[in-house]
Amino acid sequence: MNPPVIAVLGERIVDFVPGADPQAYRAVAGGSPANVALGVRRLGGDPVLLGRAGDDGLAGLLDRAIVDNGLSTAALLRRTGPSLLAVCTRQDDGSVSYYFYYQGSPDLLWDEADLGQALVAARAAGATAWHTGSLVSWLGPGVDAVLAAWRAARETGDLTLSYDPNARPGTVPREVMRARVEDFVGLSDVVKVSDEDLAFLYPGDTPEAVCMRWVEWGPGLVVLTRGARGLTAWRPGCAPVEVPGRPITVVDTVGAGDTVTAALLVGLGDADALGVPGALANLSDEVVREVLNRAAVAAAITCSREGAQPPTRLEVDAALS
Repeated sequence: MNPPVIAVLGERIVDFVPGADPQAYRAVAGGSPANVALGVRRLGGDPVLLGRAGDDGLAGLLDRAIVDNGLSTAALLRRTGPSLLAVCTRQDDGSVSYYFYYQGSPDLLWDEADLGQALVAARAAGATAWHTGSLVSWLGPGVDAVLAAWRAARETGDLTLSYDPNARPGTVPREVMRARVEDFVGLSDVVKVSDEDLAFLYPGDTPEAVCMRWVEWGPGLVVLTRGARGLTAWRPGCAPVEVPGRPITVVDTVGAGDTVTAALLVGLGDADALGVPGALANLSDEVVREVLNRAAVAAAITCSREGAQPPTRLEVDAALS
């Protein structure tokens, strides 16, 4: 079986993570899209990481993290400017909050020419899916260009479009982020969203109500994550499919949602549902449940480790057996 080739476009971030001493921080390579690409690689897919890289001293740290994890930097565009930074605060429940420093960062300064160059590289590599989301979809001056390229890809129809809003309260006003997220959702084929995302974007609405509304806008699959309570998927005209979470001792939740996204995409690729118009609608409930179950197991393994360290395909197989 040939591994599914999945393009992932978005930011790479240097996370400053607190240690045991609250005054001591260490620099860790992160960023939701980069984490998704790593998850795709470990779970058996073939990721093509698309990004605009800075030229400061921290860019080398980000490159080393990519290469050390078996990913290629070949499709990254080298541009002038500082790397994107995030100062992280770990909460008592293992969750993490972020404050971003992004002014002048090339990661969020996409334009039509660079998007065209990136997507040529993705298609040349044989990509059947394109994933994006997080900051690049609602923060900074490049959002309109990314959305225009997303719309053009939807019209072309050769790439399954996967989106995760990965909302970060405190970065842009709620109504601004919500409008951007809705633009991307309406043009996507696959959407993964957390209950925490929806609590921020739609206060007063239940996550289930929002997902049912979203699936009517165009996506073939909307997946809601609820942490330890598991995952639920909606498809147009179908009953929801739900799987429970896996019990695990949580070290932290960094990268758990990105692991779910990676597992969904690899699972859909294994089911020959990427890059084929209408394929998502033809999936049986049993196949959808199997894909969700593998994603739940993969996310639980990630939560048992510090940092964004998604499991390998063999680790997921072993946990399921």
